[in-house]
Amino acid sequence: MQPRRFQNNRLSDEAQLLMDGRRLLRRAIRLITETSKIKVWVPLLCSFILTLYYLYTLHAKAEMTVDHPKLITPASSNVAVSASADPVSHASGAAPSGGVSAENDDDNPDIRKRAQEAHRAQQYGDEAKLWQDFMDHSGAPQEACPQIGKAYELAGDVDGSVQAYEKCVSLDGGNVDTLIGFAHVLQQKRDFNRAATLYRQCVSKDPKNLDAQTGLALVALKEGQLSEAQQEAKDILHKAPTSTDALLIAGIVAWREGRLAEAETIFLRGAGLDDRRADFHAFLGRIAEAQRRPQDALRQYDRALALDPNDSEIAERRDRLQDNR
Repeated sequence: MQPRRFQNNRLSDEAQLLMDGRRLLRRAIRLITETSKIKVWVPLLCSFILTLYYLYTLHAKAEMTVDHPKLITPASSNVAVSASADPVSHASGAAPSGGVSAENDDDNPDIRKRAQEAHRAQQYGDEAKLWQDFMDHSGAPQEACPQIGKAYELAGDVDGSVQAYEKCVSLDGGNVDTLIGFAHVLQQKRDFNRAATLYRQCVSKDPKNLDAQTGLALVALKEGQLSEAQQEAKDILHKAPTSTDALLIAGIVAWREGRLAEAETIFLRGAGLDDRRADFHAFLGRIAEAQRRPQDALRQYDRALALDPNDSEIAERRDRLQDNR
């Protein structure tokens, strides 16, 4: 309301000035008719012109103070513009250049930080919920991938992990880390065909990706395709001789095929590279038990259980050996 009162005062001033200008004009005309001296009426005429110009500027300034309604941009307009401006990034699931509200800009970094803090604190259930909140409100939900799927998996919610990974793949099917994480969870559900398909996609995208190739070897091992698993493990060890995952697979293949001495050599090599892997010690204990070396078996079982106290099968084997001593 204040701008309108200011405008009315300006218009009253103009009216007064207009009256003064008219009086000045009449005086100028009278002087011009009464005298022929140029030095008198020329300045008066100039003053009149300047007065008119001043009145014009006052009117223009008054117009600028009038209130105009502000245009309210619909919330969806930014999204529509950004989507049409870059259809390639929109289709691929990349983060759009616009369309993220100011609220999301403020909230998303906080959600991301809290999710990362929950991960460091091993509060995986809370981490998964935070990443879900991020996906629900972010303009670039694919940035929660593959962390959200891994968080659900670590929290023990395999079905939730599968759903999260499916969402991630729909947003960005070219993310190799997401595909590998998804395939790993599918292995836990024993969906080996689908897991193998995802691993092959990763290998086709990146032939040097050892994680994907190791996944293929594990799928073959779990399906009892020992020759395929052994070949995959050999290929990995040719590229990375210190790959403990490939050594474990190669050792398991040899153990299943009854080549115990060869399997023991492979497991000992793996344990030498990483002595904190319980699986190497567990298999070394089973080989020693099969070869009737109970003391060696107990030593390996104790080491395995120290690293993985939740391995009930090894605990039963150790207890049985101790009882039979």
